[in-house]
This record gives sequence, C-alpha cells and structure tokens, in this order.
Amino acid sequence: MKLECTKEEFKVLMDLVYAGNLLINGPRSKEARIEKYLDMEQKMFAMAKEEFGLEELVEYDEEFEEYMPTHEYEEDEFNEYIDEYDTSVFWEELVMRLARRDALNYAGDVDQNVSPAALRQMQLKWEEQYEEEIADNGIMNLKIVKIEE
Repeated sequence: MKLECTKEEFKVLMDLVYAGNLLINGPRSKEARIEKYLDMEQKMFAMAKEEFGLEELVEYDEEFEEYMPTHEYEEDEFNEYIDEYDTSVFWEELVMRLARRDALNYAGDVDQNVSPAALRQMQLKWEEQYEEEIADNGIMNLKIVKIEE
C-alpha cells in the first residue's frame, strides 16, 4: 500500500484504523476476529514503524506474531475519545434497556394489547426518568432486586 501523507496525517489515519478495529474486533475472541480489519490494522502498524518513524507507538510481538500498540500509544490522548465513546454507549444502552424492560413490564401488567406506538411512548417516558436519575445520581441508586415468583 502506498500512502502519500505526512507523519502527522499518518498518525491520524492509524488512530482511525486502530479505533475501527477495536470497535469491530475488540469484543471478539482471537478465533472469531474479522481478519480483513485486523489485517488492515497490522498493515498500518507495520507502516507506522517501518515507514513513518512511529516505533514508539507500535512493537512487534514475537509470541503473538503481530504488531501491538505500545503502552505509550495506549496512553495517547486519542484514547480519551474511545473512553468517551464507551461511556456514552454504556449510559445510553443502560437507559434504553431499563426503559424498554419497564415499559414491557408495565404493558404486560396493565394492557397486554398495547399498540407499538403506545409502548414506544411509555419507553420514552421511562428513558427520561432514567436519564434524569443517572444525571443526578449516577449509579448510586441502582440496585438489583430479586423478584420472587
């Protein structure tokens, strides 16, 4: 692959490829990884070291037979964006899933023939309540309560 860019531009591109592969392959086991994304990351890491003088950011691991980010790269400021994304997704998913659960429970207890539109409206109301609670208190008031049947 031939790229014409500055060292700084290459670093930005490498960050994007690393973040993309992390998103796609991060939750997968080694055997389940999607190779085309891993391969592109490996190409970028090799180029970083061999062509762009960014050897402080990547190193070749003989045991795993692949390039790995160094500790310095993992501490790079761009990783803060990944952390922000993870945090945002966590809270959005938590709110949405709790609200959906509560709307379905409420509908099941009160009106089993509720329309999808009405169910969605209930869910939105629950989402607002959870968003407000989490904004005010974080997870301090969240508890797991076992329901006895």
